[in-house]
Amino acid sequence: MEEQSKFASFSPTIRRVISRRVLLAALMAIVCVLLVNMLALRNPAKFALAQSADHSLSPLTKKVLGSLTNDVRVVALFDTQSDLFEPVRNLLVEYERVSSRVKLELVDLARDPARAEAVQQELRSPANAPGNRVLFAVNERVKAVNDSELSILDFSEFMEKREARRTHFVGEQLFTSAIVAVTEGKQTKIGFVTGHGEHRASDQGGQWGYSKFALMLQQKGFLMQEVSLAGTNSIPADCRLLITAGPRTPYNPAELAKLREYLGSGGSLFALFNFYSLQRPSGLESFLADYEFEVGVNQVSDSKNEQSGESGLLLVEDLGSHPITKPILGSRLQMVLPRSVGFPESEEENDDPPPVSVLAHSSDSGQAVVQTQGNQGAVEKQGKIPLAAAKVHANEGQPPARIVVAGDSLFLGNSAFEAGANRDFANLAVNWLLERTHLLEIEPRAVTEYRISLSRSEMTSITWVLLLVLPGGTLGLGLLWWRRQMKRS
Repeated sequence: MEEQSKFASFSPTIRRVISRRVLLAALMAIVCVLLVNMLALRNPAKFALAQSADHSLSPLTKKVLGSLTNDVRVVALFDTQSDLFEPVRNLLVEYERVSSRVKLELVDLARDPARAEAVQQELRSPANAPGNRVLFAVNERVKAVNDSELSILDFSEFMEKREARRTHFVGEQLFTSAIVAVTEGKQTKIGFVTGHGEHRASDQGGQWGYSKFALMLQQKGFLMQEVSLAGTNSIPADCRLLITAGPRTPYNPAELAKLREYLGSGGSLFALFNFYSLQRPSGLESFLADYEFEVGVNQVSDSKNEQSGESGLLLVEDLGSHPITKPILGSRLQMVLPRSVGFPESEEENDDPPPVSVLAHSSDSGQAVVQTQGNQGAVEKQGKIPLAAAKVHANEGQPPARIVVAGDSLFLGNSAFEAGANRDFANLAVNWLLERTHLLEIEPRAVTEYRISLSRSEMTSITWVLLLVLPGGTLGLGLLWWRRQMKRS
């Protein structure tokens, strides 16, 4: 009797009120779902469900951190909205967890510009430095790692989508390198040879200036100086690396003799050529022939990999497996009318390894063109043309010399330095030439992306499911439950 009286208390008026409320709530839910889905359809957004890199540190990094005797101040000046903020923060937190000597501070450039400015003044960071970066400091020594250096980019779809995809994160390699640089006892000296129309480290011009390359070297903790080989000048004894960047006038025999003596004592040489010296060879071509390099007096074109609308600009993607180029496989160098750089081909077939390692080739459509009398071009070589090479040259009774030769110097100029993998190539080449091979052993971390690819018909099906099936199914279940309750009453 009590149960019946309870259900009987639901009068027709109360039932109508409840029914109206249920129907109104269901209608509002349907309208909200429809509006949200219509908004999503009109404003589509592409996103990766997960994008990450493993942040566990390599044994080499742990060894470096375990050997620290001084505190290393690490300041990350980063906009938290940046795509790289999360991987940078997570990696630096791991550094701090492994070593109590690492003192980490995160500064949001957007929300706390005053603190960011104060930190830059404390660490004497250059005023014209780029925004997002990580500063490493020990006492008076400071090294910066810019966000543009932290990624290896894939430009394979750049022509179609005008977008470069980040394939690898190289934070650990650069951060460990920075810690080594600021904790070393003395600075490594690098010399830029002058006096023959070379690129200058102080020049801020577009195509010919090398100030961006020089800034990268400064941020790596190196001390740079200009080196003249003229007259009685000599190469400083503590100079670890010489860079001869695009000479346009000849070296005399006395200057070449100084270079030979320098390499004979175990020095390293980074030689870069360009098409401006074709009419007047610098003398380095024949000098390097003694070290088994063959520098062509030619211009290399590549109809397959020439950038659209940019005559003479080659997108070089055929890179070797040398320690310099292995970390950037899958990326592209952007070179301007390079000269061929390889080794003399032997007429006799043998199984001996090549005397030098080729770092980069053109595609099969490459052509090396030489200028003949009357400025007429003649094809000297066709097919895959070598464009850069490296060698470790053995010296009797002295340390070996390391040599890297590139057929283009303009690709490291200010206007092209940030293009493609040019900056990465320069960084890796310098590390190899200075025998910082332990830093090359830290592998770049692959960035894993999980993407959903849907056909047009699949997208249409999902649209109808979201707009009709799910809201309709929810409404139907609600009506069935309501009807059941009404029958029970």
